Amino acid sequence: MNHRPNVTLSCMLKTLWPALALLASSILLAQEQDPVTEPLPQAGETVSETAQAEDVQAEDAQAGTAQSETPATEPEVPVQSLTGPLDLLVNPVYPPETARRVYQPLVDYLNEATGLEINLVVDRNFHRYWLNARRNEAPPLILEDAHIVAWRMINFDYQPLVAASKPITFSLLTTATGDLADAALMDFVGRRISSLPSPSLGYLVLADWYDNPMQQPLIESTATSWMDAVEMVFSGEVDAAIAPDNIAARYPNLSSVDTSPEFPGLTLSAAPDVPDDVRQRLIDAMTALHSDEEHHAALFELDIDEFVDAVPADYEGMEQWLSTVFAL
Repeated sequence: MNHRPNVTLSCMLKTLWPALALLASSILLAQEQDPVTEPLPQAGETVSETAQAEDVQAEDAQAGTAQSETPATEPEVPVQSLTGPLDLLVNPVYPPETARRVYQPLVDYLNEATGLEINLVVDRNFHRYWLNARRNEAPPLILEDAHIVAWRMINFDYQPLVAASKPITFSLLTTATGDLADAALMDFVGRRISSLPSPSLGYLVLADWYDNPMQQPLIESTATSWMDAVEMVFSGEVDAAIAPDNIAARYPNLSSVDTSPEFPGLTLSAAPDVPDDVRQRLIDAMTALHSDEEHHAALFELDIDEFVDAVPADYEGMEQWLSTVFAL
């Protein structure tokens, strides 16, 4: 009786032991089948391709970091955006409508050749032109005669860029027949001479020839162009006309009474605030114009062979021509 409980416990352990052993082996098997593994490559992708892709991603990340650390280069700002459109004033030796026809081909060429935006400006007459000049109400670019160029250089620091290659002279022209065929300058005292208004260079040449206030011709300054001044001789309105040499050459049936000294030809000058690179663009374009057959009309209308670099020293003292009629 005393040994029965032990026999019963022994029998129970024998019955449970196989079940405990089976549970332990199941746990061990589950641990062996669940290792920590790397992600498997996708279908169609080998292990070496996966590694290469990871290397490329790393390089791209490094490149992106380098680019973000490198400061971006600022874009170049076009010169024209700094200066804005540039106005070009022209010599008022034509009526406004004629001036636009004569000078517009040059402006069109400059816009195309330089990439700038240049607008043609025409004053209606010499009076308005000179009034604006005295007030310094002038555009940054001016195409005009040498004496005004010199005056602007001294007073407003304009600088000549290019000039017509051929110097200009002015002659007093009269009929080649009749009483005045062999006349001298003094023979025209009290006679009518046509000219463009002051301060045109031709008018100033006349004023210099007749410096005695008691011995003066009657200067008719109603002409609208130098050619118009010469045509007034043929119509009988005047006895003689002052005109530049390129106009005088068209009238071989007129005789020359006297001729002025040579002056620098038609000159393009720029205000001091025009940037240096804009000036250089204009110089390059103007001096190359004679070789551009497509824009031959620009020179033809101006009756100029070609433009060359202007020499500032050539304008020294030219402003004194204005002192014949103005107090400078």
